[in-house]
Amino acid sequence: MKKRSSLIVLLILLTVFASCTSAETEVVEEEPVGEAVEEEEVEEVTKKAAFITESPLGNPFTDLIWSGFEALESEGWEVKVIEALDSAEYAESIRALAGDGYGVIMTFADAVSNVAVDLADEIYELYPETRLFLLDTYMEHGKPNCTSVSVDPFESSFVAGFVAAKTTETGTIGWIGHTDILKIRRFRDGYIAGAAYANPDVEVVYSFTGDYLDPNKGLEAGAAMIANYPVDIIYQSCYLAGPGVIEACANGGIRCIGVDDWQGNLDPSVFWSAIKPMDNAVITLASKWAEGYEFPLYLDFNIGSGGRVYDERDFEKLSPELQAEVLQLVEDIRTGEVDVYEGFEEYRLDY
Repeated sequence: MKKRSSLIVLLILLTVFASCTSAETEVVEEEPVGEAVEEEEVEEVTKKAAFITESPLGNPFTDLIWSGFEALESEGWEVKVIEALDSAEYAESIRALAGDGYGVIMTFADAVSNVAVDLADEIYELYPETRLFLLDTYMEHGKPNCTSVSVDPFESSFVAGFVAAKTTETGTIGWIGHTDILKIRRFRDGYIAGAAYANPDVEVVYSFTGDYLDPNKGLEAGAAMIANYPVDIIYQSCYLAGPGVIEACANGGIRCIGVDDWQGNLDPSVFWSAIKPMDNAVITLASKWAEGYEFPLYLDFNIGSGGRVYDERDFEKLSPELQAEVLQLVEDIRTGEVDVYEGFEEYRLDY
């Protein structure tokens, strides 16, 4: 990616993503910094935010994003979701939303986000105040009305690996992902890095299910890992196949780490979840748009910008000693004292 290092962009990054760090989702009020429009210059805007997704509601990750819109609705926003399951619908849906006055349009999954980028010039000409936010992507583009928003899992996986290494009794922990692609390897290698930081003697074994939709594949992969290695903790990053891994952990009498949202409600074996706070990102992006902020082309919602990486319900179950260590680790990541990407340069975001 092309480097953007101006002070203004840095200030925007620090301001745009101030967000809650507790399990509760809330809109955070911050003093304007960077390129915010002066308060007296901000005209009243129509607060309408839309979500267009090729992955329908009803799965945990899409529902997590949508919960951010529901929070906006409770704050007086008009919100709408379009579950565009047919790629032929993407362009017309985006045009219709912009035409209906939705100043904030957020897309999820690369196919629909690619169409949004293709339409960006047209949308900008007709509706210059409309902002297109491409969620959960590292997509590169040069469109002034688009922002690629990454909620990178490396940090939350690093913290999860730290917790796993501090709590394992066998000295061997596992990770299971769904597909061997860069986006999913970020979960694995963040976990490996965090475990090594906590205890370099801990062994991490890993595997892939080969299918992100089938829980049976997750169950099989989890059962095989438990049968072949002395793992007592498995971190799953398997999307809809993940509940199968959780089931395997429950059947095998070991603990599991969930992903994206708090998954302690799925089974008592889940003692930690590596949070990917898409709901907070949605709320913050929309709120700052309404305040008149000028967004850069790329943003990462991370610890340094207020992203949370764990759920308080899990944190409260840790020993007081480990709680203190986790709090210190998160603070050290936030300040840069701990560089989670050390030794994993290929994952460092260049913005």
